[in-house]
Amino acid sequence: MSTTKTYRAEWALPISSPPISPAEVIVDGDKIVEIRQAGKSSSDVIDLGNSAVIPGFVNVHTHLDYTVLRGMLEDLEFLPWIREITMRMGALDPDDWAASALWGAAEGMAAGVTTIGDCSPTGAALEGAHIMGMGGIVYQEVFGIDESRAVSEIVGDLTAKVTQFQKRAAGSRLNIGISPHAPYTVRAELFRALAAYAKAYNLPVCIHAAESQSEAELIRQGTGPMAEMFERREISWSPPGGSTVGYLNDLGILGKHTLLVHGVQGTVADQRIMAETGAAWAHCPKSNAKLANGCAPFELLQSDGTDGNSVSQSSIRVGLGSDSVASNNSMDMFEEMRFAVLLQRATNRSLHGLTAEKALRMATLGGAEALSLQNHIGSLESGKFADLCVVSLDGLHSAPVHDPVSALVYAGRASDVITTMTSGHFRYDARQSTHLDEKFPDLKISPLHIRFLEAARKMREWRPANL
Repeated sequence: MSTTKTYRAEWALPISSPPISPAEVIVDGDKIVEIRQAGKSSSDVIDLGNSAVIPGFVNVHTHLDYTVLRGMLEDLEFLPWIREITMRMGALDPDDWAASALWGAAEGMAAGVTTIGDCSPTGAALEGAHIMGMGGIVYQEVFGIDESRAVSEIVGDLTAKVTQFQKRAAGSRLNIGISPHAPYTVRAELFRALAAYAKAYNLPVCIHAAESQSEAELIRQGTGPMAEMFERREISWSPPGGSTVGYLNDLGILGKHTLLVHGVQGTVADQRIMAETGAAWAHCPKSNAKLANGCAPFELLQSDGTDGNSVSQSSIRVGLGSDSVASNNSMDMFEEMRFAVLLQRATNRSLHGLTAEKALRMATLGGAEALSLQNHIGSLESGKFADLCVVSLDGLHSAPVHDPVSALVYAGRASDVITTMTSGHFRYDARQSTHLDEKFPDLKISPLHIRFLEAARKMREWRPANL
C-alpha cells in the first residue's frame, strides 16, 4: 500500500527557495519527496484550501516545565524573578511538572512548533515533547555557583540523568544535551568540568549568556545586584573581567554544538568569538523586553563587524526562541517574529537589518542551523522530515495576501494554524472540529487539563517554608 500523500495549498514556502503558488507538497512516509507547482485536480490530493504550508517552527529556546508559571511572576525585576522561580521548584511533584511540560508541548504543537531546544531542570520536558512527537534537543540544566557540593558529585549526578534520559529518548527525534544554567549560577571550576564532560560524550550545550546588565556588571567589575547577592550568600567571586562570551570562551565551553541564549549584552568582540568557535545564538526578543533586559543587537550578532575585521553573516547561526511562558506568556512564533522585526526597527530607527523574510528564516531554517539539525528539518526540501505547519489565510486579518511572507510575519497568529505534522504524522488537526479534544489525535486533552490546573493551584498556593 502506498504511503505517498499529496497536500495542495494556495502557497508553499520552502524557505530555502522562493514561495510557490499554487503548490503541492508530496510526502512519502516520514519524509518530504517533492515541492512543486500544483497540477490538475486529482482525487488523491488532500486539499488544504486557502492556506500556506511552511516548515514546522523551530523554537530554539523553551522551558516547557515552566508552563504552569504563566502569568504568575509578573512585573518583577530580572534577579528577583529568577530567584522566585528557583524557590518555587520545590512546590510541585514530578507528576505536576510532567503535566505542565505536556501542556506546554501541546500549546507549541498547536502553534506550529515541531522542534524545540528546551532547558529542563526536572526532565519533564523530555516526556512532554516525546508524547507530542516533537524533535530537537532537551538540555538537562546544571547549577552550582557555591562550593556546597563537589564538582565530581554534580557531574556524577548529571551523568546518571543524561544516561537515563538518553534511554527514554530512544526511538524519538529528541537528543539530550546539558545546560550549565548561566555564569552567575555555575562556578568556573564546574564550567570547565562540564566542558570536558560534554566534549568527551559529544553532548550539545546550552547556556543563558549576556542576558542582563546585572550579569555584565558581575563579570566585568564584580559589582551590581548579583555581586551583592553573592556577598549576602558568602559566595566567593573574583570578576574575570571582559564580556560574558569572552569568559565562557576562556573556560573552554564554546564550540559548534554550543547554543548561547539571549545575547542582549553582546559586543563586536563577542561576534568574533562566536564566529571563531562556531557557537550559535538563540534570539528571544519578547522575553528580553518583558524582563526589561533590553534588545539584543541582532545586527551585531549576524552582520559584518565595523572595525575592518569583518565577520561573515553566514558564520554565526541565529535561531528564534520564545523562552518560557513565565517570561513571554505564549509560544506564538508569529508574534515572536513580528516583535523581533518591529523591536529592531524601533530601537535602531532603521528598516535595515531584520526583515520579515529574515525573521521567518530565523524561526525555521535558522533555528535548525542553530541546533545543528539543518540537514533534517527547517525547510521544505526533498529528503527532509515531513514537519509541516499549515496556516490558514482565510482570516479577516489575513486578506488580501499580496506577499505570503509579509502576511505570515506581520498578520499571522498561532490561532491561524490549522494543522501541524511531524514525520508525516498529524499531531494537531483543527480542520474537522473546533473541539479541543478532537484536535490532538494522540493526546487526551481533557484529563491533562484537569491535572494541569491542579498543578497550577498548588503553585499558586505555595508559600516558602520559613513564612
